Amino acid sequence: METSNTSTSETYFYFSTPDRRLRYGDGREIKTGGTHTVKGSVKLCEHGLHASKRIIDALRYAPGPILHLVTLGGEVAHGDDKSVATERTYVASFDATEILGEFARKQALINIKLIKPYCKAEEYELIVEYLKSGREDLRAAAKSAARSAARSAAESAAKSAEFAAEYAAWSAAWSAAWSAARSAEFAAWSARYAGSAARSAAESAARSARSAAWSAARSAARSAEYAAWSAARSAARSAEYAAEYAANKMLLQMIKDATGWDRRFS
Repeated sequence: METSNTSTSETYFYFSTPDRRLRYGDGREIKTGGTHTVKGSVKLCEHGLHASKRIIDALRYAPGPILHLVTLGGEVAHGDDKSVATERTYVASFDATEILGEFARKQALINIKLIKPYCKAEEYELIVEYLKSGREDLRAAAKSAARSAARSAAESAAKSAEFAAEYAAWSAAWSAAWSAARSAEFAAWSARYAGSAARSAAESAARSARSAAWSAARSAARSAEYAAWSAARSAARSAEYAAEYAANKMLLQMIKDATGWDRRFS
């Protein structure tokens, strides 16, 4: 967390409830051009007046659809996705209810084809029609169909992933162990002709080799499974960051088009 005590003209985003009043028992009214202050040292998520530099981050904490363009002053502390200050001035305000609904539908349309295999044709068409049009008379039915498809997709993906991971890990382990054991057993069989002592030693070595091979193969399988999981998680995070960046850009442009706030962004 980074802290400063300098007021700037840099702008941030903050959402409020429709009554445009501060929450958590404060109750003060939010007025364009007005400034709220708090006493004491600020602490993220605990004490102070919050706002986010990116609109997509502000939306993550939104208790309602009223969007405020604000500046922060006094003591200011910065976190990863929001900042907190002892002063917050409201530069401009906008009821973003319709914009947020349109934004949500556009985001859903980006990957809508992914649920197509888990929907009946008529349900899929209903969902797409609602997302494109925003018709309220289709909302309830589309929501129900989408939830059903999402559940089916999640269950199918979970089962497939679990089976694939288990099969790959155990198949690799068994194959490696079996191959090593067979090689060791063959060596032991060949050594029998060298005498009883050699045969005994070779059989013991075969058992040790089989055990070691199985242990090594199991360890390798686990390492491979972890590496695959780690790589998949890294790829998923990269994709998530890219999608988040695109979503922020889309919503910001929609707000700019609706409000004409371009010149107020710093």
